[in-house]
Amino acid sequence: MRLQVTTLGDSGPTVILVHGSLNDGSTAFTAQAPLAQRWRLVIPNRRGYGNSPATDKVDVEVDAADIVELLGRGGGGHLVGTSMGGIVVAHAAARAPALVHSLTLIEPPAFVNAIDIAPVAETAEAMKRHWQNAAHTTPAEFIPGFLQALGITIALPSPMPPSIITAARNLMTEAPWDCSIPAAELASAPFPKLIISGTSCPAFEAICDRIAGQLGAVRRVFDGAGHAVQRLGAPFNELLEAFMSGR
Repeated sequence: MRLQVTTLGDSGPTVILVHGSLNDGSTAFTAQAPLAQRWRLVIPNRRGYGNSPATDKVDVEVDAADIVELLGRGGGGHLVGTSMGGIVVAHAAARAPALVHSLTLIEPPAFVNAIDIAPVAETAEAMKRHWQNAAHTTPAEFIPGFLQALGITIALPSPMPPSIITAARNLMTEAPWDCSIPAAELASAPFPKLIISGTSCPAFEAICDRIAGQLGAVRRVFDGAGHAVQRLGAPFNELLEAFMSGR
């Protein structure tokens, strides 16, 4: 499978950056462009986004296989995933640990890993209700209810551009409350792990705390940064670069 891929930088170690549900790769990781001076940034669009092949239903395992293919082409690399992209790269890392140099997860919706924690369970139930009640809504109508179920406040453009409508249509085929990461496999893998959050909502903070403990990962919080922490730019980039460099 050949995904649409943007590559920034022509030297240095490879870093594969995987986007989440409501944006494509280039939009999600615009603020990481300065890292291309020292790293080779590989930014794919997952299936159903941009000019990558279309999909009728988002499938984390299929997306993970695509990322493993990218890893193999480059002889391995660092994996960074934001939101649902974090779920994808976690599964990719578990499939091919020998190719992974490090793993960074930014607020992944790994609800199953922490479903015994009250805010996580409550948010999961809120999302289930929204999906059930919004089965016949348009993609543009679906997004505000989704964000409300998560307890996340994001300013949405009006009118919504076609790229967001497409992303919302993909999102409607997901079931975030059923998502998990393979904690046991990742915990035993030798590469370092980093879990980052931006205090976007209590559920994501609890999930990140839990999986950091399960994986034996470094845990960092950018208070008030919101769900897409990477958009902070320099502070996030400095942390990520230090982590990938082993500093």
